[in-house]
Amino acid sequence: MADRASSVAKWLFVPLVWSVAIASILELTLPLLNRKFAVYFKRSIAPSAMNAEKAERFAHSRTFDPDLGWNDVVARNYVATKSYLAQAYGDSFVRGDGVGDEDSWEAHFERITGDSIVNLGVGGYGLDQAVLKFEKYGRRYPTPIAVLGLYPEMYRRDLSYHSFYYFPNNEAFAFAFKPLFVRTNEHFELIRPPCKDAACLMKVFSSSNHDVWRRVAKYDYWYRVNEQKPEPGFPNTIKYAQVLRELARERREHHGQENYFFVTAGALELSQYLIQRFADDSRQMGMMPVCVLLYSADDLRVIKSGVRFDAALLKFLAAKGIPYIDTAQYILVQYRDNDRFEGLSVSRSDRHLSCRGNFMVAEALARGLGSLALLDH
Repeated sequence: MADRASSVAKWLFVPLVWSVAIASILELTLPLLNRKFAVYFKRSIAPSAMNAEKAERFAHSRTFDPDLGWNDVVARNYVATKSYLAQAYGDSFVRGDGVGDEDSWEAHFERITGDSIVNLGVGGYGLDQAVLKFEKYGRRYPTPIAVLGLYPEMYRRDLSYHSFYYFPNNEAFAFAFKPLFVRTNEHFELIRPPCKDAACLMKVFSSSNHDVWRRVAKYDYWYRVNEQKPEPGFPNTIKYAQVLRELARERREHHGQENYFFVTAGALELSQYLIQRFADDSRQMGMMPVCVLLYSADDLRVIKSGVRFDAALLKFLAAKGIPYIDTAQYILVQYRDNDRFEGLSVSRSDRHLSCRGNFMVAEALARGLGSLALLDH
């Protein structure tokens, strides 16, 4: 009997020892992965980033804009002596980040058609910022057409107020607030960026009880997402179990099993409101609104599989009679025989469109405007 009890104890003890050993090894080695997986852990602004000198530098930088949060040179390619067919607004997929001026889709469009487009895209913009920039500068560039570029990240950025929580590992956004539209009763209310100068920024960041932080906690979706993330540290095994869960969710998005474009129930409604606002403003200014749907290679791969996260948005555009050009349809036709569609010639490693990708967007735009009878030739 004693021998049997000893055997059972040994049978239980050995796995326990191995479990403790494995857990100890994991606790010691998992922190080595923290930098690689930093985006999945809770982030906070380093105190070293919050000082008057850096606030002054941000508020007096060329890119700071108290109405829009940030801006670039107002137009990337404007020449006063030229005439333009259209002006285009959106994020880096409109601006043409990652390629030179001559390889943006606006430049390719001009070479294809002979017509010019004023490039007013700004990296990192939400759809809200793009529409508000049009309202601020649209009359400065009177053109027959107003183009609104729609890239999926723009819908997600609409849910951000303090942009630090949206853009991972980027201290450059520590002071960056953007405009935010929030639902109140039967309409959307605009909450503007809180500060116009460095003194205001320092006042905001010097007190955790400032009204701005209550606004962030209430309305900023990405702040709330950040608050739910684990903080790195002991017990690392449990923290990384949460990271694995997030990686699985991202994998489902990548394979078209979850809607990456519209992450909340109200995100689609807000996008529809902003697009309608752009269309109404365009017509009021005497311009024809045209939405151009832009995608990365990853997005195109999901669309090729038969999944459209923005199907409801396309239906909305058609129902409201807002002209739009779906560049995915044109690009994927060029890859009809490529079952896997790696998209290596369409996108750069940073997801931005390559020269080839921009050229295909320009071709799609030229064909689309032609079919809408918005080109004279």
